[in-house]
Parts: sequence; structure tokens; C-alpha cells
Amino acid sequence: MKKRSHQTRQHSKRKQTKRLVFTGVSYIIDFYPQGKSLSRKRSNDYNPLAVIVTANYFEFYDVILSFGSEFSPQEQLIIKSDDKRIINLSKVNHSQLSGSALDILPSIIKDIVVAFETRYIKFLNQAHPLTTQMHQLRLLPGVGQKRMWAILEPRKKTPFTSFNDFSERTGISDPISLFSGRILSEINTSPKYRLFTKKKLD
Repeated sequence: MKKRSHQTRQHSKRKQTKRLVFTGVSYIIDFYPQGKSLSRKRSNDYNPLAVIVTANYFEFYDVILSFGSEFSPQEQLIIKSDDKRIINLSKVNHSQLSGSALDILPSIIKDIVVAFETRYIKFLNQAHPLTTQMHQLRLLPGVGQKRMWAILEPRKKTPFTSFNDFSERTGISDPISLFSGRILSEINTSPKYRLFTKKKLD
């Protein structure tokens, strides 16, 4: 019995891993060194606060950080459950972003598309019809019937390997804008089909 009691005490002393609503790669779109709350009702209202956009589904979060944490807009922040700097995350809506965050968001989305190039090349290689009348590729800005076939025909021969390879074989010079434009559209509106984002908060 004593042995089991000792094991129980040892188990209770183990450090508990924080459970965060998001872990992974994100980018800073706004930073408040002393928080942004006007009420100051809680002690952590004074903590540094970063507003982030996630690199996976382009969701937005307020991230409460430990004192002394410093970040700049467009800086990458990898959220880990064992990161002592991260105190709490709370999801926010696009409509709650500041003007400066909205201004910098388009360039950050392009940064994410470039950084995760293989993800978007995979989409180009696997895009398929949604209905008999609509193809996923047609949801990208500027891709009509002619451009769609300019993508489908060369990929039949061999899959695309990079943005450069895609541009050379299709004649579409700025593939990054195809994705960043679609992502911004999904963030700003409520489209029937979502390719890269999740449904907005109510």
C-alpha cells in the first residue's frame, strides 16, 4: 500500500502539459506589449498579447504571453503546448482584427503560401470536379475554362513539382496570387465551397 501511495504522489508531481486549442505554425499580425484590454479586470490583462493567423486553416487567435515576450508583425510563432511563453489562446473573428492587422494580412498570407509551397502544389495536382459544372481549380481567382485546361493537360503527363515548374508548364506567371487571393476571399466572405479555410465563428 505504501508503495502505491508513493507512486501516486510521484504521479501528481509530474508536470502537466498545457492543452491549447491550437498548436503549430502561426504568424504574428498584431502585437500589444501591455495587452489590449481596456477593463484590466484580470492580472493577465496586462500581459503581452499577440494576434496570430494560423498557417493551416487561417484562423485567428489572441495569444496571451508571459511578461517580457516580444514579437513583431510578420514574425513566425510556433505554438507548442510546453512553451512557457504561452499562457492562453482564445479564438477571434476576422471582424475583430485591427486596421493594422488587416493591412498586413495579405502579405502574411503570401508568406504562408510560399513557406508551405508543397501543400499548394499538392492541391494543384489533386484538384478535382466538385460537380458536373464546377471544378475546384475554377474557384481560384482568374482561372476560367481556358486556364483550367492549361493546368489539367500538363499535369496529366507529370505532376507539378514547384511553383516555378507550374508557371513554366502552364504559362500562369503568379501562382502564389491564385492561392492568396482565394484565401482572402474565403476569409472575407462566406463562400459555398472552402478550399483552404474553416467556417467563420458565429
